[in-house]
Amino acid sequence: MQSMWPGVPLVLTRDGDGAIRVFHNVCPHRGARLVDEDLDGAAMMTCPYHAWTYAMDGRLKARPHFHRPGCHDTEGDERITLFPVRCEVWHDWVFVNLDGRAEPFADFIAPVDAWFDGYPLAPMRCAEHRAYDFACNWKLAVENYCDFYHVFKLHPALHQSMTKDARKSMVTTGRHQMNEYWIEAERRGGQGDKSGHGMHLIPGLEPGFESRSVYSTIFPNFAVNIYPCNAQCVLFEPLSAGNTRMHMWFYFVGGDHDDPAMASLRDNICNEWDQLNAEDEGICRGLQQGRFCDAYDGGRLAPYWDKGTIHFHRQLAEFMTAPWG
Repeated sequence: MQSMWPGVPLVLTRDGDGAIRVFHNVCPHRGARLVDEDLDGAAMMTCPYHAWTYAMDGRLKARPHFHRPGCHDTEGDERITLFPVRCEVWHDWVFVNLDGRAEPFADFIAPVDAWFDGYPLAPMRCAEHRAYDFACNWKLAVENYCDFYHVFKLHPALHQSMTKDARKSMVTTGRHQMNEYWIEAERRGGQGDKSGHGMHLIPGLEPGFESRSVYSTIFPNFAVNIYPCNAQCVLFEPLSAGNTRMHMWFYFVGGDHDDPAMASLRDNICNEWDQLNAEDEGICRGLQQGRFCDAYDGGRLAPYWDKGTIHFHRQLAEFMTAPWG
């Protein structure tokens, strides 16, 4: 599978033993882009320039006509491999660290694991992917996603479905942000409810969590939402300085994820997110425009509500000002 971080082509592989690896998507020979499309089921990757061939573990396997016309190198060269990228697998998702200097992943993700305690994710299966374009910088899209203050104004159906004290400021732990809310019992299954009422609860769900939903934004541009019957992972993909694509993958309990009888319930949840993101897109576009106003000097933050925004930008500032080398 190929992936593209702005200016950094990557390729993700899985070998016959199931091991997942990530490499820079470039041939070490002359620097040509190695893979241009997904290679489902392939055992090798072949460079489109001179046909140098690599195994899924990155090892060079063959070089046609390497010594002279008709004289092939079929043994490869153990000194030549694709350029590896540090990666870690967490649940269904692969995290990469391009410069290799990040903290141990177990330490990085520990606060999120603790927050999600009581919500087993192993039974969940991905059913659908949807993408939403926002005319704003990726950081503004993440800011908005972490902002629970605006729910009462922009998302009336969601707001109505919440318990009276459901909206609260983000909890900040490590590099990440977390939140939770509870759905009114009489609102479960109604407009604005994304809990998946009518579907199977996550097997092993902590007793009492049938109306509780938990969220975490995972620094810098990833998020996971877990409801009693479904979950989503969210990736904010920077397209340019002023455009972002928000990817959402929708997960349901295995069996519910592809059961035709559950199709309308799955659609209801996905469509609720369509509505929420449509409501957010306009304000994000306005944020992008407003932040370019010469008079805007950084804002007047709300001490209770803007803890998440403050934390997010402190993390960004720390990374942007950290010494290199």
